[in-house]
Amino acid sequence: MATEIKIAIQGGAASFHDTAARKYFAPEKAEILPCSSFDQLCEQLHLGEATYGVMAIQNALAGSILTNYTLLQEYQHFQIIGELWLPIDQNLMALPGQRLEDIKTVISHPVALLQCGLFLRQHHLPTEERQDTADSAREISAKGLKGVAAIASSQAAELYGMEMLQEHVADRKDNYTRFLVLSSQPQAQAPKPTANKASLIVQIPHVGSWLGAVINKLYTEDINIPLIQSIPAPAGNTSHNVAIDLECDDYYRLLHAIEELKPMVEDLQLLGLYQKALTPQQLEECREGELSTSVNS
Repeated sequence: MATEIKIAIQGGAASFHDTAARKYFAPEKAEILPCSSFDQLCEQLHLGEATYGVMAIQNALAGSILTNYTLLQEYQHFQIIGELWLPIDQNLMALPGQRLEDIKTVISHPVALLQCGLFLRQHHLPTEERQDTADSAREISAKGLKGVAAIASSQAAELYGMEMLQEHVADRKDNYTRFLVLSSQPQAQAPKPTANKASLIVQIPHVGSWLGAVINKLYTEDINIPLIQSIPAPAGNTSHNVAIDLECDDYYRLLHAIEELKPMVEDLQLLGLYQKALTPQQLEECREGELSTSVNS
């Protein structure tokens, strides 16, 4: 009998992390371990309480989650083994019987609030941050909070008996979040030659044109750079810390490019070699194709 895998996520049932974890590992049977913070998620994975961790790292609207790169620097034995871009459909919900004009405060995860900034400003709705979108809906339901609304998924509304006040409140429809799939254990096999993406953190001096030289080197190696992001330096680190994602369909050329970078930087942390996921643009094209097929059938 196969052992059930345990996946640590930030948030609880019906959260976007929950959806991402179940989608990535389907159809495997998995036990989801809710965590109140990304720090707790990493600690659960570090202690072996979880087999894998699923952690948001980037949103198409709000940008990179810099604090999570700090965690990846701290837990250097973690490996990225996969990724997933998930469409994020944010909705405003409250207790049954409440109306939009009754709402005095909106609670949700800070990134979710950022994603819905235009809607919130248009309706002059004050906000309060919480640790999770779905747990915001649970809090309102459990405490019977009137005059308070949550921004969360439709699954959260259904799970906690909330009523939709307004659907699809994100600033843009192409609202996607990228999730990393993490392991703290060495993989049984080396990354397969089908791996076509690498995530790195490099340290370079603040002075000079070192970063330009790194980018130019990757260009000459015919490597695509879908992400390059300055990130906070760990305590005691005086270098310029940069997260870089590399893509190349030739696995061995990707490895060669990483080796070529090592003597050019002060330090290079390879976060993982894995198969890249469909991008938001590709997922939108798939969705439009499905809608067109449905209309024409």
